[in-house]
Amino acid sequence: MNPRVSLALPVYNGERFVAEAIRSILEQDYTDFELLITDNASTDRTKEICRAFAARDRRIRYVRNERNLGAAGNFNLGFEQTSGEYFKWCAHDDLLSPNYLTECIRALDADPAVVVAYGKLVGIDENGAVTPYVEQHPPRMYGLPAVQRFRTLLPVHVLVAAVFGVNRRSALGKTALHKPYYSSDCVLLSEMVLLGEIARLPNAVLYNREHPTRSVNLHSSERLAWQNPSAAGRNSFELSRRVGDLFAVAYRHRRVAPLHLSFAYLTLWTLNPLLNGRLALELVGAVSPAARRHLRGIGLKALGAFEASFTKRPA
Repeated sequence: MNPRVSLALPVYNGERFVAEAIRSILEQDYTDFELLITDNASTDRTKEICRAFAARDRRIRYVRNERNLGAAGNFNLGFEQTSGEYFKWCAHDDLLSPNYLTECIRALDADPAVVVAYGKLVGIDENGAVTPYVEQHPPRMYGLPAVQRFRTLLPVHVLVAAVFGVNRRSALGKTALHKPYYSSDCVLLSEMVLLGEIARLPNAVLYNREHPTRSVNLHSSERLAWQNPSAAGRNSFELSRRVGDLFAVAYRHRRVAPLHLSFAYLTLWTLNPLLNGRLALELVGAVSPAARRHLRGIGLKALGAFEASFTKRPA
């Protein structure tokens, strides 16, 4: 019989943390799940570690890609090769509270309108100790019309906790899933809120690990290679692609969110001066990466001076 919940753990060279991540999944008090580990052609001991767990627990399947598909391709593979009613991506370096699945599934069962259920985020360091990290306050979206949820999420860079929440497969299957550029998870979540409600559960916890090699700490060129190895060294156009895909998402779901409203909100968002500056830098970088780096440096110095002028206190 198919398990009710499918978990996918995409990993590349995760030997340092992947065993802890798997243990936190196996310690869930909800047990009717499958765990698919998709190894993106790791070159360290990831294969040996994951195979050892799979040999001991029949709920675990281990798949090793012959080549590195990039993060987006590996994430999507986990969804495509599972079949549970509910689906969750798991980060190879994060941990879950033992009640995480139970709390999320209870919320999804209680309200068919909920398409994503997720727990609060707590920061941990490389050794698993809780850090002073303060979670970004999640926007209030529950009970809002679809187009208002879409509008509320636009200025939010990413809700890590929600991206790694439990999804209703029937809704997630209607999205474009992950695209091969950094921040495409913002677009994915924006599409999900057009399809239904997302619920934040304060009694479930995602322990988000901070360490030097996590994707958010990579240089933009390294992030591009992480997402799409065949595009290494090119201009990523992360923000431009995100904007274009958001317009595509709004058009695709125009029956649930009036197009004149969603396009208006998107247009207003793109008129933000800071956003326009970042888009301009991407265009400059297409012609001259060196000029982009130079202009970005000037911009960062100017921003620092501007912030300092507001924080300077009179003697």
